[in-house]
Amino acid sequence: MSDIQTNPSAYEVLRIMDGRPLFLEEHYARLCATLDSIGQKVPFDIETLRREIGKVAAENGLKNHNIKIVINDFEKAGGPNVEIFPNPTSYPSPEMYRDGVKTDLFSAVRNNPQAKIMDADLREKEDTFIKENELFEALLVNGENEITEGSRSNIFFIKGGEVFTSPAEGVLLGITRQRVIRLCKAAGIKVNETRIRVSEIGSYEAAFISGTSPKVLPISQVGETKLDVNNPLLRQIMKLYDQEIVNYNAQTKN
Repeated sequence: MSDIQTNPSAYEVLRIMDGRPLFLEEHYARLCATLDSIGQKVPFDIETLRREIGKVAAENGLKNHNIKIVINDFEKAGGPNVEIFPNPTSYPSPEMYRDGVKTDLFSAVRNNPQAKIMDADLREKEDTFIKENELFEALLVNGENEITEGSRSNIFFIKGGEVFTSPAEGVLLGITRQRVIRLCKAAGIKVNETRIRVSEIGSYEAAFISGTSPKVLPISQVGETKLDVNNPLLRQIMKLYDQEIVNYNAQTKN
């Protein structure tokens, strides 16, 4: 395997379930957008990517796992370097979905949040913070003292029967985030894309993480602030997203 840390390195992480990629169309579109942001193009079409992911899954005996795609070395003769390989994967336990997970605040701003470009220094700092504080996730706080997203996820808050999340322009446009927003709107749940101020955390009733690995995962604490993991709206959104996965997999089998 080539050095995947070559700068710049564009990447995408997706999940395979039953050996097939979940929400591949959206992951491919985001990979195209990431490369376009640095003046590059994806060197394969979506069906080629689907076949290559299938090969990686079959060769490694994987049915439910994360796959990482890395593209870099764009000036190389013959085209850029492309790596597709199993990514170290840890999914939340049933207890985490039941009881929620602990998070805390971490001051950090991504240079280009809407593009998946590797930033090894920031990743190392985030991982160290999470490990030292025994957290599931670090919630990133910008210079205006606003929560933007998680180190590997998007973040949603709940209050008064409505959902709140940071505006799209300041965060990674997570595939799960986009699906959650669409599902909520289709179910008549109001979604507010608004600034989430640290000073207002205590006013929210519940919160959850969204992402490729965690899906929709309740947050039990942000620092010392405790949240309701059994909030009815939170539990409704979890069920909506789980059913979305079932529906998608049923469609792609045909």
